[in-house]
Amino acid sequence: MIYLILLLAFVVRLINLNQSLWLDEAITAQVVIKYPFWEIITKFALGDVHPPLYYLLVKFWSQIFGHSEISLRFPSVIFGTLTVFFVFLIANKLLNQKTAALAAFFLALNPLAVYYSQEARSHVVAMFFVTAAMYFFIAKKRFLFAFFWLAAMYTDYLPWLLWPLFLRYWPVGLLAAPVLPILWHQVNLGVLVADNHPLWGKVVGGLEPKSVPLTLVKFIFGRITIDNKISYALTFGPVSALYLWILSNAKTKILWLWLGLPIALGFLVSFFVPVYSYFRFLFVLPAFVILLAEGAKNNIKFITFIIIINIISLAIFNLNPKFFREDWRGAVAYMEKGSGRAFIPSLAQAPAVYYYRKTLPINDRDSINLAGEKNIYLIRYVQEIFDQRDFLKNIVEAAGYKKIEEKFFNGVLIWKYQI
Repeated sequence: MIYLILLLAFVVRLINLNQSLWLDEAITAQVVIKYPFWEIITKFALGDVHPPLYYLLVKFWSQIFGHSEISLRFPSVIFGTLTVFFVFLIANKLLNQKTAALAAFFLALNPLAVYYSQEARSHVVAMFFVTAAMYFFIAKKRFLFAFFWLAAMYTDYLPWLLWPLFLRYWPVGLLAAPVLPILWHQVNLGVLVADNHPLWGKVVGGLEPKSVPLTLVKFIFGRITIDNKISYALTFGPVSALYLWILSNAKTKILWLWLGLPIALGFLVSFFVPVYSYFRFLFVLPAFVILLAEGAKNNIKFITFIIIINIISLAIFNLNPKFFREDWRGAVAYMEKGSGRAFIPSLAQAPAVYYYRKTLPINDRDSINLAGEKNIYLIRYVQEIFDQRDFLKNIVEAAGYKKIEEKFFNGVLIWKYQI
């Protein structure tokens, strides 16, 4: 049974895998293309917000399989599928084989797990390492626990919040000390950027009253959203309440600690450093689905309901382009077809342009160069954060350019100007 579930998990994670890279995935591509292994640690990591292990793994992978969208995302497909297997092992160890198969099936079709198993970012890799570490912790296999726990700590920082749960093995955590100077540099840089650009801090993890409830909703429905807040609440609220009722039937303490401890501590940390975003807590999603399986195991109606919600959610975000990733591939193709020069508020947000462009020149507000171009393209991406006074727009229009067209590429708005 588990092998059929793993096959299902793998196949589901291949659907729509060739979408355009969005910004953060393009950063991954830029890192593995541009930096040698050692410089990923000594140069790039200092300006990032993650430890370097994920980039090193993808660097190694891409040297064998290339830098296409599918190649860059494929490690996440593999790690996401393997997480399903370890969920089965944990549930089988703590509960029974029937509940274990149910938990694995829930994770195989969980829309949030599927989404991030298709993304060239570290979140699902951290989820795998944490889940494997949790299994070996429960199984009391110290060496394997230490290996996977350290791998998790070198992949993402938020899994460090599980340290109190593993307190008996506290010396293992000390082996993550070499990454502390990088973390210190990153925190200082992150606080500085958030202070200079308050909206950016909110985007990357600003704390709001809805943050924790939204985590539950996303764990259930994935990336699906409804713009109208009332419709959103009326649609997702009752279903979330039923999930909470199902979860209330689960009693396994270590799973509740795995789920609740990082969320509670992350909530507190976010009062000082903006880190609270639901996707950063993907590493507790396996605990969520095992608890869900435990709570629903004796009720076929609950089981059927959860499976239906998963299938509907998967269908919506796989069939509705609104929920696809940012279409930088289409945006760059549009700009290069018309020729000219592109401008973006900050070149730090331009890695996707670099990934897809062939000849397109690009500048930001600090490197204005109209160069007598007939066509100018303003990339209205995070403009409200990095160019709040519309400096680029004012410069271009003051030079006599007139806006002739707007194009929207699923999160990427382009204004075309001509003189």
